[in-house]
Amino acid sequence: MTNHPRKLSEMMKEMSESLVRDPDVSTSSEAAHVALFFATVAWNECVGLDHAREGYRSAWETIEAENPELWNELTSNDIDGMIDELVEYKKAHYPDDRRRILTCGGTPQGTIRVEWLPAAAPGVDVKWETQLYGLVRTGNRKEAIRFLQETRDMSRSEATKKVAEIAVELGVA
Repeated sequence: MTNHPRKLSEMMKEMSESLVRDPDVSTSSEAAHVALFFATVAWNECVGLDHAREGYRSAWETIEAENPELWNELTSNDIDGMIDELVEYKKAHYPDDRRRILTCGGTPQGTIRVEWLPAAAPGVDVKWETQLYGLVRTGNRKEAIRFLQETRDMSRSEATKKVAEIAVELGVA
């Protein structure tokens, strides 16, 4: 993977903390999770994964249902507005960083773990490649094989081989 001046986990922490109303007060895990989630959505939108916002709406609605007070801890309850702010933040602070985030979340130790893909090569369909890698990363190998067969007209054995290569690359073989 390409060397970057800063760890993506630090950048996501910085972005998500910009949504916290009072950084001097302890933030609930739900509010911190939602802010980190919004930062991930904004980042991926900036690198060409513009379906992320609608695709994940049900996730933050579930979190909100568990703790409706979480909005009191964030700068706003305007989800689209907060994500738009984070998009602008990413464009202003990290315009040339085109890494794509596969997973991003907090660890039990209180740190942030980010799994990412390098920027897509020129001519590569960003959404397609990220979906394929996401399927492999989450263990949906049968679905990844079917996805390759349907979208790239690969034989089952070609698709199986490609999925195995991606699994090794991601360290989930």
